Amino acid sequence: MTQLNPILSTKRFFKYALATTVTFLILSSSTFAFTDLKGEKIEIEKQLGKGKWSIVEVWASDCGACRAHMPSMVEFDKKIGSGDLKNARIIGITVDGQQGISDAKSFIKEYNIKFQNIVSNPIETNAWMLKTVGEAFIGTPTFMIFDDKGKLVAAQPGAVKTDSLETFIKENSKTEESTQG
Repeated sequence: MTQLNPILSTKRFFKYALATTVTFLILSSSTFAFTDLKGEKIEIEKQLGKGKWSIVEVWASDCGACRAHMPSMVEFDKKIGSGDLKNARIIGITVDGQQGISDAKSFIKEYNIKFQNIVSNPIETNAWMLKTVGEAFIGTPTFMIFDDKGKLVAAQPGAVKTDSLETFIKENSKTEESTQG
């Protein structure tokens, strides 16, 4: 009968644990976590703000609630860029991952989505949300709103009515203007 050397087993465990932790940290870093639809790395923080309110919708191509909600987001996107919503934009984050990018592209084509979409996966999105929102990623759809400076001002798992998004941005844009003026 062979006995395990407890010191050797402990060393192997710690090497494995260290390698796993380093890999997780690298993958969960926002620098590596997000790409465009061509697979090019994107820093999501650089996509937010820039003088516009950013509505971020996290979605998945196999999510029934996302499929039910997306037509209203596509219509809402058509309203953005004019009137009281000229200072807003939508950014989608698909959690289909690189392995599901063809499904994501089919979803985008099926719903004729014109707004920017970024590719991630649930693990990377969870790490980013923990850092950014302070809460774990629960599921799709999930909505976050960032003000025109890129600061998170609201987050909610589940579908959100577009008129609620519109009202929130209009009311909070006026609040910002009155405090600056």
